[in-house]
Amino acid sequence: MTRVGFSYSRYVAVQEQQQVFSDLALSIVNPFTLTGRGDPEQLIGLQASAGMLPALGLQPAIGRSFSPAEDSPGGQHVVLIGHAMWQQRFNRDPSVLRQALTLDGAPYVIIGVLPEAATAFPLDQLQVWVPRPAEVLSVAQSQLNGGSFFFRAIARLRPGVSLAQAQEAMNVVAATYRAAYPANLDAPSHIDVVPLLDDAVGQPRQSYLLLFGAVGCVLLIACANIANLVLARFAGRRREIAARFALGATRFDVIRQLVTESLLLAVLGGAAGLLLAQWALAALVAFGADFIPRAIEIRIDPLALGFALAVSLVTGLAIGLLPAWQAARMNVQDALKEGGRGSVGSGGRLRSGLLVAEVSLSLVLLIAVGLLLTSFVRLQQVKPGFEPGGIFTAQLALPPTRYDRDKLIAFYEQLLQRLSTLPGSTSAALTDRVPLTGERAPTVVAIGGRPVPPLSERPQANRHLVSPRYFATLAIPILAGRDFDERDSSRVPHVVIVNETFARRHFPGLSPIGHTLVTGMAQLPSQIVGVVADVRSTSLNAPPEADYFLPALQRPEAFTNILVRTNVSPAAMLPVVREALRSVDPDLPLLQPQPLSARVARTVADRKLALMLLGGFAVLALVLASLGVYSVMAHLVTFRTSEIGLRMALGASPGVVMRMVLSHGRRLTLIGIVAGIAGALAVSRLLQQTLFEVDATNPLIYLALSVFLLLVTECASWFPARRATRIDPVIALRAE
Repeated sequence: MTRVGFSYSRYVAVQEQQQVFSDLALSIVNPFTLTGRGDPEQLIGLQASAGMLPALGLQPAIGRSFSPAEDSPGGQHVVLIGHAMWQQRFNRDPSVLRQALTLDGAPYVIIGVLPEAATAFPLDQLQVWVPRPAEVLSVAQSQLNGGSFFFRAIARLRPGVSLAQAQEAMNVVAATYRAAYPANLDAPSHIDVVPLLDDAVGQPRQSYLLLFGAVGCVLLIACANIANLVLARFAGRRREIAARFALGATRFDVIRQLVTESLLLAVLGGAAGLLLAQWALAALVAFGADFIPRAIEIRIDPLALGFALAVSLVTGLAIGLLPAWQAARMNVQDALKEGGRGSVGSGGRLRSGLLVAEVSLSLVLLIAVGLLLTSFVRLQQVKPGFEPGGIFTAQLALPPTRYDRDKLIAFYEQLLQRLSTLPGSTSAALTDRVPLTGERAPTVVAIGGRPVPPLSERPQANRHLVSPRYFATLAIPILAGRDFDERDSSRVPHVVIVNETFARRHFPGLSPIGHTLVTGMAQLPSQIVGVVADVRSTSLNAPPEADYFLPALQRPEAFTNILVRTNVSPAAMLPVVREALRSVDPDLPLLQPQPLSARVARTVADRKLALMLLGGFAVLALVLASLGVYSVMAHLVTFRTSEIGLRMALGASPGVVMRMVLSHGRRLTLIGIVAGIAGALAVSRLLQQTLFEVDATNPLIYLALSVFLLLVTECASWFPARRATRIDPVIALRAE
């Protein structure tokens, strides 16, 4: 598939020239207003060509897909509805076929239902799908200089064709197409071919890999901890097992018993873990529904159950084989002679090695959390360039069938007048893109009066459509010139405002006011009338880009965002804004009403979630490592009781005994810390991709967390060491 960057004419060109795709479809997300069934309601719609389902390898659940005639200009108004909509609104009634839906004021006949499996983009959460995507734009706009590049193309590779071969073929098509329309400054110079799954997952991939690694670390720490406990228990059972050998038990009998015990423990632990996972999953979906791709589909399905069972069995088998391996190598006569003294040397090195692994993995997780926390704090301190507090936002999608250009302008003018006079409103504006929501509209620009550079060297800038009072509403300072106002209507020469990054890049040492900027497929010249302060348009961790702002009333579009600054709670503005919209158009629903601060908060919510999850894993790892240190030291004290008693009988003070035990634990911890630092450095490249203004090899963070881990393990060692100082030499020697 390809990302956004297709026009209808480019789609036709690819169809005619390519030999690498078996199916190709053009699509654009286009909300529809449903009327005639209660209150007006906005539906998530897709306008796509008939090749969409074949490209995705799907068939309708019931009914049929679009015919070639229906997918052609002037075809009948037909619609496929989403599977969830069929279930919820029509109760899975097969007679839904041939029923009518009124979308954007026009009647559509239902001819099919999308399959339940249609959960991947672009069919996830889809409610209605209509054909003929080219009708989204006017015929004139679709033909002018190659059309507008707002569409997305989805294709299925022919058998035997690789992704690299498809990309090479699209490079040739893109170059040919770009040469045919050199005047369209909006035309992308390339076609990216990317797997559908990569596009659906998007940016969170690095966070997922990081969390997957953290889960693996916790699993290994837990395995090492349980293995230590199992080995300690085996050391206490050496005489019992030796006696079984002496009474005729075979090695296979003993190994089978030890492995069975470990497998039973692992399966019971896995079952308990699944119960906890069910609870944790509900919390994860509730918190991450807005920014985790397809979060609502996350569930513990048979595949997850099978994976959990497999991990439990492999873990139990691996842990059970450790004492089984020691039992197979056991000298029966030596084990029977050990008496009450035990043998700390039996498996002692292995247990120490497991403890070192626990400490090292725990430190890797602690360092990762420390780096992410520092990064998150610095990200929160970034000034976005505008003031999101006290602003109510909502979205509008006007049906193109009811609103031509003149009606759009009239609607927006009337709506702005109503919004600006609402009780509690201090300012109101419209924009096609709200800052910090990740949306971009990069276009090629040209400076009037300057030579036009080659295509590969032409500058790009992000386009924004805004109404008068937009900068005042968001508290964005105007550094030079003026704001848009009522003078900037569709009947006067076009004007544009640029940000300071744009001015600094294209007019170094000069004032851009009065210069001409050429943009768009029609190459309309616009006079620069103002310069505004930089705003972080896409995300807090991305530096300000070159932006230019066009008056929304000169170039109106059917989709817009409402911004209302208020001196009351933004949530309290919902009923009055909804009533103002109804007074202008009672059939238009208000979409996603919420405070702007909530939308901005979601831009870092994925980082916050990753930090919280990784932090939880790190705390769990720290607890497990502390328990591991405690268990190893406690085992050491237990099996060296007679030695400690003898030392104390010969004059060793409690302080000497405590230092002996603490030094043993400290030595193992320091070895683990060194290994953990090496491990953190090894994964620093992966960590660096998720950090903001923090070096993944920051020595202060490494040092601070290493000292912290050392102190925690020292506390864990203190309890067994204290118990060692209370050993009665007489009782210890008598037991020996």
